[in-house]
Parts: sequence; C-alpha cells; structure tokens
Amino acid sequence: MAADQEPAVLVVDDEELTAELYKSILVEHGVHDVVVCSDPRRVMGILASKAFSAVLLDLNMPYISGKELLQLIKTEYPEIPIIILTSEDKVETAVECMKVGAFDFMAKPIDENRLVNAYNHAIRIRELQDELLVLSAHSGAGPLENADAFAEIVTASSVMWKIFRYIEAIGPSPKSVLITGESGTGKELIARAIHSVSEREGRFIPVNVSGLDDTVFSDTLFGHTRGAFTGADSERRGLIESAANGTLFLDEIGDLEIPAQIKLLRLLQEDEYYPLGSDTPRVSTVRIVAATNADLRRKQNDGSFRKDLYYRLMAHHIEIPPLRDRPQDIEPLVTFFLDRAAATLNKKRPTVPSELFTLLRTYTFPGNIRELESMVFDAMSRHESGVLSTGVFRAAIDAERDGTDTEGATDGLSGISYGDSFPTLSEVEEFFFSEALRRAEGNQTIAARLLGVSQSTLSRYLKNSR
Repeated sequence: MAADQEPAVLVVDDEELTAELYKSILVEHGVHDVVVCSDPRRVMGILASKAFSAVLLDLNMPYISGKELLQLIKTEYPEIPIIILTSEDKVETAVECMKVGAFDFMAKPIDENRLVNAYNHAIRIRELQDELLVLSAHSGAGPLENADAFAEIVTASSVMWKIFRYIEAIGPSPKSVLITGESGTGKELIARAIHSVSEREGRFIPVNVSGLDDTVFSDTLFGHTRGAFTGADSERRGLIESAANGTLFLDEIGDLEIPAQIKLLRLLQEDEYYPLGSDTPRVSTVRIVAATNADLRRKQNDGSFRKDLYYRLMAHHIEIPPLRDRPQDIEPLVTFFLDRAAATLNKKRPTVPSELFTLLRTYTFPGNIRELESMVFDAMSRHESGVLSTGVFRAAIDAERDGTDTEGATDGLSGISYGDSFPTLSEVEEFFFSEALRRAEGNQTIAARLLGVSQSTLSRYLKNSR
C-alpha cells in the first residue's frame, strides 16, 4: 500500500444486505473507501483494478467458495490481510483458514466492536510491514542522506541513528507522524528534522494544544470568517492555512479535548476543514506531526482519547528513548551545553572533571535532556575559573532523589534472582555494594552516594570483604 494511499477495503459476501451492513460499520468508524462485492467471480478482477489494504471475506458462497478465494488471494496478493466472516463456527475451519494465511476469523453474527478492532489491527500490521520494506532500503551503515536535517540533535546513540534513518525513510510520505517519549527528550527537534527531510515547500509551525478547548482549538487551526462570533471584526486565517504545503506540529496531543479530537480526525480523513462561521470547506495541504508524553493506549481505555484518531496519527510512529537509556549521549550533550552556556554568559569554557560524566551516568534523569541542560547552565552560571565543580550537579541530583516518590521504581534494577535457597543479608549487601561500584565505574565517592552511606562506611566494607 503506497504511503499516500487511502486505506481501501473489499467486502465479499453473496448476501448484499449483510455486505452493506459491514460497509456501514466501517464507514461509521472512519473507513471511507469500502467496495462491496456480492459475486465472488468478480473478486480477482476488482483486486487487480486498485490497491486494497484489507479484505473481509465470507466463506459460504456460490460459484467460488471463500476457501478457494482465500487461497487465490493469498497467492496473488500475499500482502493483503484477509478477515474471514462466516456462520460456520468450527475450530477446524478456523485453523484451516489460518494455515492458508487468513489474518483473523469471526463467526456470524459479527460483533461490531470486534470487527472494527480486527480491521484496525490488520491495517496497523500492514503499515508496519510496508514500513519494514521501506526501512530495508535505508538500513545501511553509510552516512545519512540528509545529515544537515539532524544537525541540531546531539547524539552518539545507535538507537537515535536508527531513528534518523527511519525519518529519512518516511520523509517523503504525506501521512501523519506520532512522536512519543518522555518530557524533555527532544520531540520538537525530531519533528523539525521530519519537516526538513520532507523538503516540503511550506513552513514548519509548532503549536501546543494542551489546554485548548474546542473553540480555541478550532479558531487556532481553522481560523474564522468575519462575523463568526462577537468580536470577529475581520477574517483570520488559521495555522493550517499558514502552514500550507508544510508541517503543522501539534505538541501534547494527548491533552486534546474530545470535541477537538473529532475535528482533527475529520481533517486527517478528508484533508479539508471549515473555518469558524463558514459553510464552505477548504482543502488542507499540511502534514500533521503530533507528539505526546502520555500513554495514549491507557487514555483510549478510559475514553479520553479516540481510537480512530490514534490510528490515523499512527501512520508513522517514532518512540524517543529517555536519556537514561542512552548514557553514551551524556558526554557529548554536556560538552554541547557547556559551549552554549559559556557563549551565553560570556565566560571561558571550563575543564570538565572525568568523574562528572561517571556521576551523571548513575542518575536516571526524570527530566531527560532538558534537565541536563538546566544542570549545566546552572553550574556554568556559578563557575568562576579552573575546573568545573561537580557540586552543583550533586546537589541537583540529591534534591531530585529526595523529592521523588520512588514507590515501584527500580532505577533499572529488576531485583535479585534466587533459587530454592533464600539469600542471606550479607549476600544481599554484597550484591548492592558490588552493583553500586559497577554503576559508579569504580568511583567510591559516587558509589557511596548511590548507596546512601558515607565513603568511610564503603571503605570499611571493601577492606573487610577482602
């Protein structure tokens, strides 16, 4: 399925009313290109006429059975997921269809929610398969094709370089992108890189949608006509028009209210919108890139985020790892932020003690890169001359640890494994002292701080354990 291809579904059932029912269910849930076929002899010709993202197939039909069609379709179009719908509710039949290559199997009468969920799942799997094919052509170890697009992102992480290659692969696609990750990981920088790689002619316009109610959201994105409401003395164009042929970055998308979500869904589905006060739709040429640090799956379950919007936004997905999962980025980031802070404060760049990097690599950075930048700038503002003091960093880390609710947190330590023999207290103690020293890279001062003991206590333990 091409990147710009609207998902199309073929419904095959010899009972026309039943097929139309399935079509109405899909249309109601945002699938607009649904083709109905009641004659199984026409199926292969229809599949050859256009691209389909999925097939809903009845088993018991005249002329050609569903089982025969299943085999024919999987032979000619193995990439198309096929969902079997049948009144024949037998385990053997389901197993037989799955062996041939059916994606899912449902017994009639079909539950509406299950049908929609199966379709969404099939589409998502199909899109992932398509993206893997695209990525296979961009998985080499050579240089990036658009290195300048990533110049603002400081990293030495192989995971981040894989993300860069993925961005290069999806850059030309007009479909939306969802960027997820913890606060402070650099989601807007990733969004700007996507825009740069896309080479779209229009502007990159960011907007934080958190806290915008339906009216403000609509006015901000869609604009309004003169007289649309009290005080609307002149026409105002929205950000969609301002970002025409460009990229609109919607940050904190997880906080968007339901009425606004419905309007955004229509924009993504139809590529059109209505300015406030207007009955005439306008065409959108903007690409939507959204970002959130919220768990959208949980928000779907509690009803605060629409599933159909989630799947529309997830046409392409980028998950940015937290800083604690890429410790190799700490040193280059500290260097980068020191240079920036020195220039801003008109100070000479200080020498950095090696133990600073060891200290920072033992910290979990709940605020991620943004928190590290604040630490460096604060330390630089207090610095006078010579070697950069680690005191500011230690104080910030201690303050964060003292003020953090650690219930359920493991700091990357999942626990101690033991078999039938329960570990003794001395064995547990030995494990934690050894683990602290490993994380501190042998630095006893840092290891003692991790353990919450004095350095003299750690020294005595090491002396007695020899």
